[in-house]
Amino acid sequence: MDCTVNFDIICYDDEWDLDGFRERPILIAGYIDGILNSISNDNRAIWDKHKPGSNIKLSGMGEYLFLGCNLVVLNEDISMYTLSYRAVHFTEDKEDQG
Repeated sequence: MDCTVNFDIICYDDEWDLDGFRERPILIAGYIDGILNSISNDNRAIWDKHKPGSNIKLSGMGEYLFLGCNLVVLNEDISMYTLSYRAVHFTEDKEDQG
């Protein structure tokens, strides 16, 4: 039940630059990465206890392992970043499917 998940962050080139030397697609990629990697060694104990209302795991999926980020130029006005992750189900997910 493992799979690869890709996110395409498409933006007009003239909209990339934000103040403070930040770029819009990189900022969006950071938010996506933060959501997908919300399970860490620090909060895994909370998930293992199945604390009600914990918001540290996306429903139906386990860990997301970062595979890479690629810049793609679509045309002279639009470019994008593609984020790739390997989604790995936890053993408790596999047990629930049978």
